[in-house]
Amino acid sequence: MDAPRTWQLVIPAFVILLLCVPVPAHSQALWKETEVGKSLEATQRQFPKAIRPSLPTQLGDGSRELLRLPNTTVQGHVFDALFFFKQGKLTQVSLELQEKGGAVFALQTFRDIKSAFDAKYGAPDEEEDQQFNAPTGPAAFRSASWRSKRTLITLSYATAAGRLVILNVAYRLATDRNNDDI
Repeated sequence: MDAPRTWQLVIPAFVILLLCVPVPAHSQALWKETEVGKSLEATQRQFPKAIRPSLPTQLGDGSRELLRLPNTTVQGHVFDALFFFKQGKLTQVSLELQEKGGAVFALQTFRDIKSAFDAKYGAPDEEEDQQFNAPTGPAAFRSASWRSKRTLITLSYATAAGRLVILNVAYRLATDRNNDDI
């Protein structure tokens, strides 16, 4: 058999073989090897100490917190890990600071985590720092976001009247930016 004829048989056979081999679905890692689209049951198996929250949080996109892993240490600080699901699939993991120590402590925690993320992911893709007067007194909001492959990681910190409102880290699938509104 001549070489061109051999390739005419080998290439179609190779293509058919590739079509018959199952290809694993591409999943996007969020936090601690959790993956977008993972089921509630699989997430529970991965984190057996996770519990159902008594007062679940709901996100703007309709995702609901269905699991919570209390007392998770991140960069030496205690957080609760919140797992959000929509239509039975994991959409986001958020870490919420549980340590008490006021706004100054939370700001230092924000800086510690931001430094660790800067070292791991490079400079943030976006940063925001706002100081303003709220009806209750001085308020502040800071955030920084990084992309790791298709995961968007957002570190946020908010205070009002000298008290911590929230410090959290959210891991979710990054959406493509819409440039139509620019």
